[in-house]
This record gives sequence, structure tokens and C-alpha cells, in this order.
Amino acid sequence: HDVSPVYYPDGRIIFTSSRAEGHSYCQDFLASALHICRADGSDIRRIDFSTICSTSPHVLSDGSILFCSWEYNDKSIFTWQALYSLNPNGRQLKLFHGFTFAVPNAVYGAKQIPGSNKVVATMAGHHRVPIGDLVIIDRGKGLEARQSMKRLTRATPWRITQAPKWYSGHDSVQHWQHGDILYPYAYTDPFPVTEHLVLASYQGASGGRANRHHKLVLLKHDGSMATLLELPNASCFCAVPLNPRPLPRVIPGDVPTEPGEGRFFVQDLYQGLLEQGVKRGQVKRLRVMTQPQKKYNTEGPRYHDHYPLVGQGSYYIKQNLGTVPVDEGGSAYFTVPSNVELYFIALDEDGKEIQRMGAVTQITTGETASCVGCHDDRRKTPPVTKNAYELLAKDPDKITPPPWGAGYVDYSKQVQPVLDKFCVKCHNGPAPDGGINLSGDKTRFYNMSYEALVFNGFVEHYYLFDGPNGTFPAMKSGSWVSKLTKLLDEKHEGVDVDPNGRRAIYAWIDSNVPYYGTWEMTRPHSIGGRDAFMRPGDGDPLRPVYFPWVEKYRKFVKENSIAIYDIDTFGRISKHDHPGTAAIMINFTHPEWSPILYRNLAKKAGGLADNRAALFPSQDDPKFKQLLTILRDAKQSLKSVPRIDMLGAEPIPQVRDFGKTFR
Repeated sequence: HDVSPVYYPDGRIIFTSSRAEGHSYCQDFLASALHICRADGSDIRRIDFSTICSTSPHVLSDGSILFCSWEYNDKSIFTWQALYSLNPNGRQLKLFHGFTFAVPNAVYGAKQIPGSNKVVATMAGHHRVPIGDLVIIDRGKGLEARQSMKRLTRATPWRITQAPKWYSGHDSVQHWQHGDILYPYAYTDPFPVTEHLVLASYQGASGGRANRHHKLVLLKHDGSMATLLELPNASCFCAVPLNPRPLPRVIPGDVPTEPGEGRFFVQDLYQGLLEQGVKRGQVKRLRVMTQPQKKYNTEGPRYHDHYPLVGQGSYYIKQNLGTVPVDEGGSAYFTVPSNVELYFIALDEDGKEIQRMGAVTQITTGETASCVGCHDDRRKTPPVTKNAYELLAKDPDKITPPPWGAGYVDYSKQVQPVLDKFCVKCHNGPAPDGGINLSGDKTRFYNMSYEALVFNGFVEHYYLFDGPNGTFPAMKSGSWVSKLTKLLDEKHEGVDVDPNGRRAIYAWIDSNVPYYGTWEMTRPHSIGGRDAFMRPGDGDPLRPVYFPWVEKYRKFVKENSIAIYDIDTFGRISKHDHPGTAAIMINFTHPEWSPILYRNLAKKAGGLADNRAALFPSQDDPKFKQLLTILRDAKQSLKSVPRIDMLGAEPIPQVRDFGKTFR
């Protein structure tokens, strides 16, 4: 799909397109990105490399492109549809306005008001079409300031609200949900005619009910309105004034179509960190991360809001390219891959996260981009340092891959080997020390150690559906504050994990704890695309069926009143010991060690249940043997169709068609 075209003043056309060949991370629709082409439709080039959706491009008077960008990077999904600007050659990607507002969730269709640097746009909900109240944005009053947004209309009960900063004790759901409501009778498609007049479409309401059609209206900035056109049997949308306008400035150049390298220069990383308590010299390296396009659409049922399932934190699979050095003055100068979505993490000497970049960026082949520091004010003049100039006189640093190898963060390959070497001696079997099983034995969706660490609060992670907002605070996120980090630092029970092993664990935590490092699946259209209870259908691999043992298992637990609880499409369980209870009741690798057996086996027989209340008095009990037989069938079933985190896995692709949506 190629939509929302706008002319560039040199005759080229900017448009939004599903040629990005990706999908939304939590919905069943196509991703989009900005592209540019010649007037005859030839020489199509992608200029924006975000991974979800870029919409409603508009040419500003300085020649840059204003657009709405939707991204996720380890924070609440409901404050991430704001405004960016970008040059038509793909360079100089900058935040224009927003990213910390809970209401509105999103800002669409922004257009520059003639004779000013202000823009007018539509406030709308995260899950809704772009209909709501109109707002005038004056970024001169602050890129994130509440006073920078002035409502032009008041058709909705919304109040412009800044999201609470980080985890400030507020329920984030209570903040964003007020903005995620559709008021269909409100406004859309604003287009400024003069400095004081705006065209728009408005439906309105009569007698408490929305009118049948949208009409074309003209508004003043004080909200007064006149109807220009109202048709009896049709709505009026997307009005564009045809009066002559001054041509915007032309920014020359084309974005190179082939991926290559660009350069980033950070002048003084401590600008923005010193006031948070970070000491000079504390940051030793920057980790370079990428987030790829989502390969498959959300066609199957979700687990924890994911399809395909990635983990309990990140919606993305994450690629860790490695690290680059930061000198004592806080400067860094390095090369990175071009034409991909990037972000950076500041690390201490042990590889722990000091500061995570909470947004994403990009660079084109041959481009050099720079910033002052971490979350500095991009509009201020940077301090001049001799150190920075000396660094720029040298060749940029190359990325050094991590000791375990650059690539996608894969828990089974990156973290589990460390746990196998140092931890499973004590934390394994039917009754692991502290009740924490750190083995790689498979569970319904993950493995034992992943569920033990994540669900029991050993690692700091962020669920994007109702995650934190605003800037990542220094030394208050990820590995820096994780309980597991403290155990490693204190050499728990005398165990001294080697430095590279610790770095592998820290890098996983700071990637927001993904389990899977691939979009591929061996059981597509099962729950999360990863469900060990299911296998591909015989006639159609995209119509999965339950293994025969599952019916026997469910019958057994029902007849014996065992509380196993099931899950909904968001991975939520209404009654549970912890959210992973339903998933980890079965140990698919060692079924004889399954929690469902030992939680119901009498203590005198080596189990965990009270002797008088135990379902299984001993391991010789017929019911114990009956359930164990079922669980052994479960093991064989998983071996017969290895999941993608297992040896011998054979991916089954979904259809990928970027010219239509899937229904």
C-alpha cells in the first residue's frame, strides 16, 4: 500500500508505504515507513527506517518532513505516537514534539501553520482512528511541555496530560486509558489556511447522538466555527486549500539504497548524567543495539500480548552488535550500520547498564550524526572541549562484538550456558534450592530458569502494555537494579561467575529480557506461536491442534481438583501462585521433576505437599503413575515437533503479503 502522498518542492513525492515489509508488534496490520520517488513514480527509496508505523508526512518550510512516528522501546506503548522530522535524504532524524503525553495518546496529521513555526494536528487514541480534538503545538514552549499544546476544539472531555515520570507510584493504565477512546463525532483532517484559520472535518452531534456525516468547517484559533460544506448523503474529508503558497526550501540529495555504514559522534556523554549522580569516568563503553522489522503478522492467538512470543518484556527481538569505547571526557566516535533502527546503552566497566536510550534513531550510508550527551537539550549549545576535537581527528572506532558473539539476544544460547556452568548444581531437580530451578528444562512457552528469574522478580524488566513513561533514569533500570545482579556481585554461595558470563546476563537483562531471538516458529497459529501443548495440523500446518496427551492431562487435573489454571491471549491468569504457574506446571525435559507432581506429592515421599492433604501419598500411588505417564507423553510430543528454541527445530513460515491485511 502506498498512501498519504505529498509533493516535495523539487517535484518528488513523499509517501507512506507498506514496502517496509514489516508488521505491528501487537496488532494484525502492516507496518509502514516513509518513502520518496520521482514524479513519474520511479526511483522509489525508503528514507525512514523505523519498524512500526510512520504516517501523515508534511513538508515544513525548512524542507524537512514532519510526520507521526509510532515506536516501542521498552516503555509504555501509549505515549509513543508523536512527531518527528526528517530530511528527504533520510538524514537528521529528530524528535519534533511529544513522547511523554498520556493524553493525547497520539498526534496525527500535523501541518505547519502559515507564517509561524507552530503546527496544527489531531489528538487521538492509541488504538483509534485519527478523530478527536484539534490542537496547536508550539514547540518553542518546550518539546515535552504541557503548555506547548493548546486545544483548538473541545469536542472531547480530554485534558492534555503528561504521563507520570518513570515508575512514580502511579497506575499508568489510569493515565493512558482516558486518551484511548474514540469520539466519532469529533474533528479530523485539519489543514491551516492562514495563520488564524484552519479547515477541518467535523461530524458533530444532535440530541446526544452523532450526526450521520462529517461536514467541512472553518475554525478560528479561539474555537469559533463556520460550516463551509455539508452534504446530505456523504461526508467531507481531507480538504486541501488550493491558494498559492511560498515553496518550502529544497534539501538536496538522495538516501543511498544499499545498506552500509554511518558515523555517530557523542561529544560529552555526561551532559544529562552528571545531575543524576553519574561520576565522570564511570561510563566505559556504549552498547549498539538494533531492532528489526517484525517478520510475521499477528495472525495467531497472543501470549502476553505477543505473537510470535518474544518474552515477558520486549516486544522486539533484539540484536546486540557489540560495544564501542567512551573516553574519559565522555566522548565517543564510532561507525554503525546504516538503514536500520538503532539505540544505545551506556555501560560501566562490568557491562552493567548506567543509562538506556529510551527512543530509537537511524543513520544513512555516509552520514555523520552527533549529539551532546545523554538526554541533553538538543537545542542548547554544546560545550567546546579539546578532547572531542582530538577524537574527531582520528578514525572512528569499530564495534567490538561481545565475547559470545554479535547477533540476536537469545536466552537459551546466551544466558542458559552460564547458568548451566555455575548454577544448576544447586538449582535443579524436583526440589531445587530456594524453589528456584535454573535449568534449561523446557516449559510450555519458555524454560525453567527463564520463568524462575523473570516471574520471581530477580530481573528488572518492563512490560510495554502498561510500562513506564519518560526518560530512563540513570542507574535505576535494567541490570543496575536487578536482584540477580546483586547475587552475582556478592558471589552468592561462593559462586564466582566469570566476567564474560556476567556480561552475557547483564546484556540480556538490559535488552528487556527477551527469550526468543527469532520470529520463526515451528507451530504457527498456536498460542504465541510457541505453545508446547500444540502441533501443526496434518492437512494445514497453520491450523494447529492439541497433542492427544493434553486432553488426558486436563481431564486428570479436573477429576482430581488440581488447580493448574489456563491462560488468556494476554498470558494473564486469574488465580495463581505467580503469573507463570500455568506454564511451569510441566517440565517437558524431565517430566518426573514436574512441579505438578511434586506440589501434590507428600513430603514423606519427597514432595512438597502436607502428608495428610497430599493427592499422592507416594510415588507408587496409581494416580502419581498415571499422571507421570501423561507427562512422559508430553515430553515425547515436544521432541517430535521441536520448538524453535530446541535442536532440530524446523520453522514453518506464515504467508507474507504486504499488499493486503490478513483477515
